[in-house]
Amino acid sequence: MDSVEIKIDVIQENQVVPTADSADNVLARDVLGTKIDTHNGNSVAAIVHTILEHIHGSGDVYPSLANDEQVVAAAGAWALGSFKEIVPAGGITTDFDIHFLEISTASANDVFEVWLYAVEVLIAKARFARTTNQVRVASKPVQTPIIPANTQIQAKLASQAGGSKTADISIQFHPY
Repeated sequence: MDSVEIKIDVIQENQVVPTADSADNVLARDVLGTKIDTHNGNSVAAIVHTILEHIHGSGDVYPSLANDEQVVAAAGAWALGSFKEIVPAGGITTDFDIHFLEISTASANDVFEVWLYAVEVLIAKARFARTTNQVRVASKPVQTPIIPANTQIQAKLASQAGGSKTADISIQFHPY
């Protein structure tokens, strides 16, 4: 085999399209990826796919067409209460990330902090206040990593003054 044939073989090998979401990182084609890469990949194409899916995909809420979940703070000042399940395991059946924490009601005037967990791993925090002028609290933006499908989401609540106050919450999320 002469050097021209070897060079042709190398060029042809480098033009083979990698499999979807390939973890290979040897050649430029591996880093660039393919048109069918998904958010599960780590190529440039997978990252672009995730961004496009995120920007142009629809959002959702949990719970939907149901009451918010009531989360209770501990009695002490800035003490987190117990875990409260917001989304049960299997409740969201696609990968997702959370964009907003919706606080529909807080039981008393105070400053509150909500911690969100994927199972028992902390993924986001948000702070809000209820005052005499603002009884209904609103959306609080949060940013979470992409969470695997069927993951349980829980919350804990704390308040500045303590006293076992409550907040009713739901989430707005983006499914992938």
